[in-house]
Amino acid sequence: QTQICNLALLRIGHPSISSIDDGSKAANALKDNWDAVRDIVLRDHPWNFAIGRAVLAQLSETITWGFDYVYQLPADCVRVLGIADSDDADINPRLTYKKEGDKLYTDEEAVNLKYVRRIETTGSYDARFVSAFASRMAMEVGFYLTKDLNIFSKMEKRYELEISGARSIDAQEDTPQVIDTGPNGWEESRA
Repeated sequence: QTQICNLALLRIGHPSISSIDDGSKAANALKDNWDAVRDIVLRDHPWNFAIGRAVLAQLSETITWGFDYVYQLPADCVRVLGIADSDDADINPRLTYKKEGDKLYTDEEAVNLKYVRRIETTGSYDARFVSAFASRMAMEVGFYLTKDLNIFSKMEKRYELEISGARSIDAQEDTPQVIDTGPNGWEESRA
């Protein structure tokens, strides 16, 4: 935590801290924002290191309208990426669902969930995530610590670049996505 916080401080031109628990103004601001900023950065991109999969437990709640079934989401779920049934190898974009609070509603009788997990162990963080996290943290506490009116927009631009770069790198670690255009492929889609 302290290393990520010091990277954030470096980006705004502020002296480093000895520990996130050292009681300084900077350490307190960073510590107070840590959990919220971490979850924001995790939600802003489907980081490969934070992907989780789970078979959801169906709840016995009575649903008055909208969907047939309700499922409990995992406690560490910060973003739902999609669902699949037991026959799908990955998420199925044809299956409909709705996340409401810590529950997932759908018409599917069995649900496999692909989601972004809350990762609290900093040693598990991807290097690009660390950099994006530090930029977002700098964006959140920069004005408070420096009183520089431009620091927010500077760090916001840097953060957007960090997320864009992560998309590119993470995409290279996945199988390329193929758009299904039907049995006749491209010719059918042009007809």
